[in-house]
Amino acid sequence: MNPQNSKRIPGSPEEWLSHAESDLKLASLASKDPQIIRGQVCFHAQQAAEKSIKAVLLFQGVEFPLTHDIEELLKIAEDQGFLVPDGVQEAVHLTPYAVETRYPGYLEEITEDDVKSALRIAEQSISWAKKVLSGEKGENS
Repeated sequence: MNPQNSKRIPGSPEEWLSHAESDLKLASLASKDPQIIRGQVCFHAQQAAEKSIKAVLLFQGVEFPLTHDIEELLKIAEDQGFLVPDGVQEAVHLTPYAVETRYPGYLEEITEDDVKSALRIAEQSISWAKKVLSGEKGENS
């Protein structure tokens, strides 16, 4: 990560993972409330997946751009030799939730199945990041 005009390290991998877990918790709690817009639930699921991937990159000392594009982040991981599990690869489908869900009229209706899928993918992304950060063999190469 290379923020413009910043000399500060962008947090630790553990902080990124903590933020990812918080986003997942928000998404999970919100998914049970019919008054919460489904797109906002999926936004937090996307953020959880994105931040968990960035935690892994940061843990391995890999710079990454300020982007919400999960496909780009996963390509960086793969270019560095990471073996990214299929469940985490699915996170590319969450990228539209990063921006389009913040405003009305940008996405078609989000179904309950979409919400469940987004939460599942976010959980898998966080699980993978936890394994990598804990140093479990086979999780990062």
